[in-house]
Amino acid sequence: MKSKHLRGIILAGTLVLICLMIVQVYWFRKAFDVAEKQFDHTVQVALKKVADSVAKDAEVKKMSSSFFFVATNSELNDQLLDSLVKKEFARRSLSVDYELGVYNAVDDTLVYGNYVEATRRLEAEVAGYKRSHAEKNFAIYFPKKQSYLAAQLGVWIFSTIILLLMMGFFAYAIASLLRERKFAELKSDFINNMTHEFKTPVTNIRIAGEILQKKIAGQADQVYIDILLKENERLRQKIDQVLSGVSVEYMKRPVLEAMDIHRLIEDCAEAFLLKVQERSGVLQLEFNASNATILGDKDLLLQAITNIIDNAEKYSPHQPKILVRTKDLGDKIEIDISDNGIGIAPDMRSKVFEKFFRVRSGNVYTVKGFGLGLSFVKSVIQAHRGEVNLFSELNKGTEVKIILPKA
Repeated sequence: MKSKHLRGIILAGTLVLICLMIVQVYWFRKAFDVAEKQFDHTVQVALKKVADSVAKDAEVKKMSSSFFFVATNSELNDQLLDSLVKKEFARRSLSVDYELGVYNAVDDTLVYGNYVEATRRLEAEVAGYKRSHAEKNFAIYFPKKQSYLAAQLGVWIFSTIILLLMMGFFAYAIASLLRERKFAELKSDFINNMTHEFKTPVTNIRIAGEILQKKIAGQADQVYIDILLKENERLRQKIDQVLSGVSVEYMKRPVLEAMDIHRLIEDCAEAFLLKVQERSGVLQLEFNASNATILGDKDLLLQAITNIIDNAEKYSPHQPKILVRTKDLGDKIEIDISDNGIGIAPDMRSKVFEKFFRVRSGNVYTVKGFGLGLSFVKSVIQAHRGEVNLFSELNKGTEVKIILPKA
């Protein structure tokens, strides 16, 4: 994946998650406010009910978020008041800890206080009590109001936790992706450097072999020189194949120029003609396209078509019959390359364009290679805004169709 696209995906995903978190926090706050208003209303109704039962014209005031004051200016029995508050809260299912304080109306000094836990059982109402003639007020304080309200929003808390976990997984996935991308780039750089380092001794071997070939021309040792040069050329091709397969991921836009695709195909076929004839095979060209001029990168297309013809020759175990045919397709040109080789099993056809994938018979690879040829072909054709498809039948042959836009 290109760095620009990766940055775009990371940025878009981060923005989406941030927006989701903002919306989640907003609605959580709204739900909390609604729950708090409902709680305050229930408390005020309960306290008003208690105040009306012990005094006339009592007034309930909310002094702060968790503190409610009831002005009665009347005689109050502390224990009876405590019992009435418990009953009213239990009737309205207010299972929350609270502190009850009774104050003198004159100087607001505390004369009675009690902390009531939410789990405490309701005590029986006091039947007899001693009256106090001093005018009093009382107040209720909820020390655990915030946690109580939060517990009422279980669904919202659960969804918030899930969203936070999702953000954590997203961050972990992005970190893993960046780490894997770094390793992939290091691996590609290593292979790239390795293949370039191999090219120097290969070139020196070729030069030395050609010099020896000229000096001992016609002698018996000539056959060894031929073998040396042949194997040297084979090694060079393998190095180029690996280098092409690795570098194609970072391939820039191809350098396009007007070119005759028929001439290019002839150049590709010429390199295989002798090899096919040695195996008593046929390499046939049929140019049916009336206009074969396209805009393309000659080097890349040459290597791509060469890879396909090379596969057709390698995977034909007997006398290879390779046909390269072109035809017009509107404003595009179609190139068909077919063979009579071993074909590809149905379960492997969808994987042939994957990097490093190779067709095998049983557990054995019958043909040597790196599995980079068709992966390179697909990348090159896509870089030319074209299409490539493969059709194959086991033991009957394979056909590769390339479609490229005309100039």
